[in-house]
Amino acid sequence: MVSFKIGNKYVYFHTVFLKEANDSTIINHFRNEFPDIFIQGLNFNIVYNYEHLYEVLKISTLAERRDTMCSNKIEIDFLLRMVGTNQISKAINEGGVKIDNYVVFVILAYKIQIEKIKQKFIVLFGNSEEEIFLDKKISSRKIEKYKIKFNNKFLGEKNIIKFLKEIGALITK
Repeated sequence: MVSFKIGNKYVYFHTVFLKEANDSTIINHFRNEFPDIFIQGLNFNIVYNYEHLYEVLKISTLAERRDTMCSNKIEIDFLLRMVGTNQISKAINEGGVKIDNYVVFVILAYKIQIEKIKQKFIVLFGNSEEEIFLDKKISSRKIEKYKIKFNNKFLGEKNIIKFLKEIGALITK
């Protein structure tokens, strides 16, 4: 398990292949059960790797503390920054949870909450499929898509995280 920390909370990622429509409603179930946690599901295709998620999540949590978020909810702010847009409909369309596709769930919570949520995710979906982020072919395809999307032919493995982090930081209302 990849482990990151923001302040006194921990970040947990769980990558799964969503098979059924009711699987996408799991986010609301967890938000109701754990109202003080951050949970967001993202289309795997917009995520370069876990470091990308972590860096953009740090930006969103800082924006929340400074009251400079792009939306009223941190989960939407995070989605906007991950997609690189200030349009909510575009962010949901491009980065939202999709059925018959890989999804990365991002949770920011206290350690005891993370353990409970992790166990529930394993029961519901099985173990996280983290190895998909290690596939060099998938990573290369994502970089090529980013080059086209952001019209930047100089993007590569060495600078992609820094670039995506900067894109996330530049998003405003």
